[in-house]
Amino acid sequence: MIQDIIGRQWRRTARGRLKFELAGIAFARKMGQNPEDWARQLFSAGAVKWIGKPDPTVAEYLAKEMEAFRTLYPEVVFEVAKEADNETELVFAQGSCLGGWAKNQWTMAIDLGLGKGHVCRYCREAFRVWARQLRLKSCPTPQTDGTCILRVGGEEGKPGG
Repeated sequence: MIQDIIGRQWRRTARGRLKFELAGIAFARKMGQNPEDWARQLFSAGAVKWIGKPDPTVAEYLAKEMEAFRTLYPEVVFEVAKEADNETELVFAQGSCLGGWAKNQWTMAIDLGLGKGHVCRYCREAFRVWARQLRLKSCPTPQTDGTCILRVGGEEGKPGG
């Protein structure tokens, strides 16, 4: 019973965190910035400190991201679809992404004056900028079937990447 209560409270906290992040995008748009500008402003520093080393492998980076997803987005469903030394793919299930989840996936964004495109542009740039600090490439790509694929790869010339 206590676990159920804690789980409900944590999911409520996750939804509040998402609303705060989406409100940031909406605010930036009102101030004349596009979603990519806002992502660069928020995610252009801190990745090395977050992961604990300047040059992680693709596997190390993805493991750390998956840990963060499970903590910050407990209702988001994803699975590793491809694992290789230099490239990995993570697939977010249909109706489940970092910008919204559940039956009415985009309601929160729409209520803040955002469309799916705004959220996807922000997310894509945030991953690119964050991973670039670690000499990695990372880009989520929405699919026509409602899933989203996060591809992570090492930059050319990066040993072990």
